[in-house]
Amino acid sequence: MIKPDRWIREWGRNGGVTPFEEGQVNAASYDVRVSDHWICPTRDPEEFRAPRIKLFPGEVVLASTLEYVRIPRDVACDLKLKSTLGRLWINHSLAGWCDPGFEGEITLELQNLGPQPFILEAGRRIAQLIFIAMESEPEVAYGEPGSSSHYQGQRGTTPARR
Repeated sequence: MIKPDRWIREWGRNGGVTPFEEGQVNAASYDVRVSDHWICPTRDPEEFRAPRIKLFPGEVVLASTLEYVRIPRDVACDLKLKSTLGRLWINHSLAGWCDPGFEGEITLELQNLGPQPFILEAGRRIAQLIFIAMESEPEVAYGEPGSSSHYQGQRGTTPARR
């Protein structure tokens, strides 16, 4: 079952997301914004901070959300790119799942599939979190002893940890 706006507001007001912005609550999702921390494997230096980045056709970049989220033990989250960005040929299909218990800023994997460069600006609403109620709490949630979590508590754009 997908959680509605009333649940999302309560989650946000009770520390589920920092910072919480009432205007980012939708009927069945919460909008997250992109930060100014970028990792781009085709640029030198590879990692940098800037208020905007020009994403060239075919280029990929790692970015993170401005928001720090705390996903409850009885909820999972699906992260979906805002449809307007998809219509501008920006793709985020490589990852997009937050397990119950995840806490941190979310790293985004973005790619320009279009024929033109695209300017991506920090602070832009980039994706939305859709909260899915679990039938019951998992035995071991993300970040707990016995889980295989690598990214619990991450801040900023985080490259792969092996």
